[in-house]
Amino acid sequence: MVNVKTLVEEFRRRFPHCTPEVIARAPGRVNLIGEHVDYNGGLVMPFAIPLATWVVAGRRDDDRVVAQSLQSKEAVQFDAHQIGKPLIGWGAYVQGVLHELQVRGLPRNGINFLINSDVPSGAGLSSSAALEAAVALAAIELFGPRLTHDEIADACRAAEHDFALVPCGIMDQIASVCSRSDHVMLLNCRNGSFEHIPWPRTNVRITVVDSRSPHKLSTGDYALRVRECELVRSYLKEQANWFVGFREASLSRLAVHGSKIHPTIQLRRARHVITEIARVRDAADALRRGDFPTLGRLMNESHQSLAEDYEVSTPQVDALADCIRKVPGVFGARLTGAGFGGCVVAVAEQSAVNAIESAVRRDYDPHFGVTAPVWTWHPSEGATVQRLDT
Repeated sequence: MVNVKTLVEEFRRRFPHCTPEVIARAPGRVNLIGEHVDYNGGLVMPFAIPLATWVVAGRRDDDRVVAQSLQSKEAVQFDAHQIGKPLIGWGAYVQGVLHELQVRGLPRNGINFLINSDVPSGAGLSSSAALEAAVALAAIELFGPRLTHDEIADACRAAEHDFALVPCGIMDQIASVCSRSDHVMLLNCRNGSFEHIPWPRTNVRITVVDSRSPHKLSTGDYALRVRECELVRSYLKEQANWFVGFREASLSRLAVHGSKIHPTIQLRRARHVITEIARVRDAADALRRGDFPTLGRLMNESHQSLAEDYEVSTPQVDALADCIRKVPGVFGARLTGAGFGGCVVAVAEQSAVNAIESAVRRDYDPHFGVTAPVWTWHPSEGATVQRLDT
């Protein structure tokens, strides 16, 4: 848990000639269901988690931007007037966000940032979007311009595309900025509209377990999946007059053109996206009814599709999901986040929560030589920003 008072004091120590003026908080997220459909214009169901990135910021008397993080020994520095080429590492997110905000009217003034976060990097909990959103909110609170939450999320996504070089969809940024406590978000990634679905007042809990198998989306596998889907969309737009996007597709419609989609791996990618969007629709209905057995079944089917058709799971993540599913009282468990490692999310009775951790310690940790963090969370509030008393 980040100590806000300590972070402000540390800012004063590191930047003795700069007044800390604002503090912003942006949470990580878990996607309950709807993986790899955000960049395909589909439906997703994320929620914000209690872990978050905090940023204290203050104005400088020159044109430099200086960012320091308690998670890194290296400071990031660049000129507000000449942001330059993308940096290596976490600094690219800060750099990219400021560039995108400048395009939208942010003055090119100097800023000091001090960053602290308890969102683990590489766990698939969207630490990058949390950093982007917290930096954006702090900078906007200092200087303007007035932007809507949608515009802030769009600026953060553009920063990730152009500076971090990850061709992500809008889910992570919208979830970090716009989530509501006690609700899961049903997000339409085609137009950015969303509905907040209340988490039923029951004894059902959300448990998230980190496989301790870190992923890194900038290595190319993620971009390859994006490209494979782009190729299928391009083909169907040319060949099928009904095709607007994957949301309008079905397996029967896909089958009409399937024999002409080569290589067949692209067909499998499309099959995952089409079936995953359908699962999200059904999952939203199940959540509204409080039908957790159905929600759990859909989560299990989602994991199988991600492992077999989309090929973004790993043996380690598969083993973790299987370990959790075997615990009595667990409705379902699936990979969450982009995959290639990361976390598993499960929905389970309250009585099963301790048993999940015991099973992980007994059956998963020794096999892979790790100690997997286990969290039980309730959907949390989205990003916030406030002025500090100076």
